[in-house]
Amino acid sequence: MRPMLISGILLVLLCCMTVNAHETFIRPISGWAEVGDEVYLPIGSGHNTSSTELPEGFAFVKVVSQTGAVLNHTLDEKTATQGFWKFYDFDVDEPGLYIIDIYHTEGSWTHFITNPPATGYWEHKFADEINWTDLNTTGWASDWYVERSYPKHCYGKAFVAAPDADFSLASKPIGQTLEIVPLDNITTVGEGDFEFQVLYQGKPFDNITVTAERVGNDTKLEAVTDKDGKVTLNLKDPAEITEWLIRADTGMDPRVVEAKDLPRGKDSKEKSFVGPVYRTALTLRNDYVKPIE
Repeated sequence: MRPMLISGILLVLLCCMTVNAHETFIRPISGWAEVGDEVYLPIGSGHNTSSTELPEGFAFVKVVSQTGAVLNHTLDEKTATQGFWKFYDFDVDEPGLYIIDIYHTEGSWTHFITNPPATGYWEHKFADEINWTDLNTTGWASDWYVERSYPKHCYGKAFVAAPDADFSLASKPIGQTLEIVPLDNITTVGEGDFEFQVLYQGKPFDNITVTAERVGNDTKLEAVTDKDGKVTLNLKDPAEITEWLIRADTGMDPRVVEAKDLPRGKDSKEKSFVGPVYRTALTLRNDYVKPIE
């Protein structure tokens, strides 16, 4: 990939830099591509619309064409990187809709509350990996405890359209453990209300918060899924080009994690939430159709 091109892309991506927690997402430079074009996919980690840390650990990219051809790529030390972004690129060899699917994990985390109610620290291990006998609790309160311990699994999804794209494919699940499926035609992004469905292990997931954040001005919307895992968010945007990140996070949902008795201070009665956390981010744009020249 040409360094000058990456530098230009980075300037666009940095326009909305903020700091928060971390999820993994894809920010395609364009939603449209001609056959023969090279598509650039900046991949970042953050909790807003710009990357605040490199997606370290294991990250796997899968690109599926409309005919079912698959490109697989594991991000590694050879992957082009600039700032807090990693870059993957692929050639558009055929017409149709391309679906980009990312899985990323940086391992497990355990959060100790060392001095309740709030002071604590993070250990980059799962509860089962911690040597509790040798745990140094010097300076900790007698009611310290583990708030939560979880392996973190992040998913990202985006689309790039070439000529003759079948946009109905975007409304079909691709099999992510936690997945946001756009039910309306993705070419209508920016026109108003847009319906989504959240799936967990392939089934509708109710009572989970879905957020939508508009790239460039940090407009954030949120709503809770109904019994069918569906939610509607108003993505109205008069801008010529609009881009949104749609997110969901299982967090400490009791359907995914469980409350357990882990080692804790002698004066603590707190249980610990243990189990996987799944996060997913869907990127949508309004430029999936060839611009009128």
